[in-house]
Amino acid sequence: MIYMVRFVDAGAVDGVYAGALLEAVMKAVEEDKADNTLLFWRPDAPTIYLGFHQRVGVEVNVEAAERMDIPVVRRVLGGGTGFCDENQVIYNLIYRMADSKLPYRPADVYQHTLKGLVYALRDLGLDSVEIDEKRYGVYVGGKKISGSGQISARGVVNSGGSFLIDFDFEKMDAVLLDPVKNLRAGVLKAQDGMTYLRREVGDISVEEAAKYLKGGFSRLLGGLDDDVLSGLEVDSAYKLLDKYKSREWIYRADIRFERRSI
Repeated sequence: MIYMVRFVDAGAVDGVYAGALLEAVMKAVEEDKADNTLLFWRPDAPTIYLGFHQRVGVEVNVEAAERMDIPVVRRVLGGGTGFCDENQVIYNLIYRMADSKLPYRPADVYQHTLKGLVYALRDLGLDSVEIDEKRYGVYVGGKKISGSGQISARGVVNSGGSFLIDFDFEKMDAVLLDPVKNLRAGVLKAQDGMTYLRREVGDISVEEAAKYLKGGFSRLLGGLDDDVLSGLEVDSAYKLLDKYKSREWIYRADIRFERRSI
């Protein structure tokens, strides 16, 4: 349990700005200019989020993404490539290792953080909820409803993931080269290995889903203090936008791979 965790719901934001915002909040927490933070957000339009170490050329159908005007954003977090849109709530739990009682070993971070989603899903009336310890996702009835990723750097942990309210399988299948890569073995089509809240519980709004998710994390963390982003964090995120739009950052892993191959 940790205390003085602030809760910030940034709502729907530009997909590229969201990538920069995560780095900005991490920096503020690192420098003790912000409390340990649970951040909720969602992209306001379809966006592809690439894990820090992943290569665009291996993960993304770039031609299709460009044709559909769907940006590729490299996260600071590790993990797999995800297709996200406004029908998801994305969470990031960002905290300093030195002044919290939360775990910092990667497997322990996943195990602990994902309990917040399990609590939320059970509060929604779902029983067959489990954490997949191999892929570190949350599953309902054997189907994935939340993926996750994390980074530990400069004394700060950032553990994040998705909470699917609805899902556009057609768009994801078009822009990802291997849509079932991060699903359980034997799944041939993503829609057979994934699920979402509106399939499981019926009509539910993003706002209602976020309320349940917040409740799950509040139980996990022993309470939350409602807050907003500081001017420092917002300014920092905007200053990072050029980096997140640059080819050098987006294709960072591809460029390094090509250099090693020469």
